[in-house]
Amino acid sequence: MSESKNIINVMHVVGSLGIGGAEMMLVHYTKALGNRHFNHFVYCFGNDGPVRSIIENLGVTVNFGPHLPSIKNPIVFSFNLILLLRNLVFIIKEKNINVIQAHNGQSNKLAIFIGKILGIPAFPTIHSTMALIDSRSILDPRVFLKKMIDNIFLKSADKVLAVSSKIKDIVCQTYGLEEDKVLVIKNGILLNQEQSNINLLEEEFPKSTNKLKLIAVGRLVPMKNFSTLIKATASIISQGNKELLVLIVGDGPKGNVDEKFRLLKLINELNLNPYVKLLGRRNDVLSLMRASDIFVIPSQYEGLSVAMIEAMACGLPIIGSNVPGLSDFISNQKNGLLFPVGDSEALAKCILNLATDHDLKDRLSKGAKMSFEIDYDMQRNIFSLSELFHKSTVT
Repeated sequence: MSESKNIINVMHVVGSLGIGGAEMMLVHYTKALGNRHFNHFVYCFGNDGPVRSIIENLGVTVNFGPHLPSIKNPIVFSFNLILLLRNLVFIIKEKNINVIQAHNGQSNKLAIFIGKILGIPAFPTIHSTMALIDSRSILDPRVFLKKMIDNIFLKSADKVLAVSSKIKDIVCQTYGLEEDKVLVIKNGILLNQEQSNINLLEEEFPKSTNKLKLIAVGRLVPMKNFSTLIKATASIISQGNKELLVLIVGDGPKGNVDEKFRLLKLINELNLNPYVKLLGRRNDVLSLMRASDIFVIPSQYEGLSVAMIEAMACGLPIIGSNVPGLSDFISNQKNGLLFPVGDSEALAKCILNLATDHDLKDRLSKGAKMSFEIDYDMQRNIFSLSELFHKSTVT
């Protein structure tokens, strides 16, 4: 049998191509699986975004389906859902898809449903347990209904994928799934080994060479809690430690600049313009990390952060809030430091500890690099997913 006949056509279903953890993991999945044994196709039924060009540069075809609006308008939702299902079925048949992998939320339900209709193995991927949290009252019947629907879909899936053991435990407990129903495919990245420009920050920010450089990466949304980092910076400056440069990389959701304006206002009010820089979306995040000293992730909630993994790969010590999704992966005093979420003074203390204790900083840097090599190198982590795809298509 020729090698071409052994190629597996994989359809990745996503609800957005904006910059986000699940979307960037899609990039790393396609890179790591490669094109020797797999043909990749992406189907998006939500907003376009920067990840589209990244994926297309890998030679992957991106298809867009009808946008799926909020179910608050059930008539429009139902009409678009029918159009979406018809369109996706057509493309799957046209591309002769063998396996479907979906990424979060509605994408997961859609993939499972289509997979059952067409007899194609479909694997929903849960990147974060944030989607499992419902802020509505437990007395609201919609809470019970949503959980019941999620339960039906996940139990009918061929296999549920989780990006960490912690997320697997939560999913199994929440939906009563058997242990062998959920497979852990650890998040990871393929590290670009190209040499960075060591003068990158000096060129962009003159006289920054001898400053302590902090970097934080994420969408500009309240959950990322960058205001805590800004307030911590003010505390450090007020103590006379002015050799500091704080870089916050990322944009807000498409069309939403509220959080950006709120952060800019806070920076202005605290007179931190010389010290804190909002860089927006960048294509050189790894280079910025390699030119920095410390990675800070002050989120109110996280899954397994791709940005944190990238920082570990660059050997940056991590300072993170002690919330689920961070405290599970940051080992205090081993690969990073933890502080109480929202406590800017505690964060300032952690930063100053690393600024003054070089032995601690070096130890945490080595620990972060080791964490990446052991747990988050996608070259190794992708094996389980590749094996699953091959086994599921054996006839």
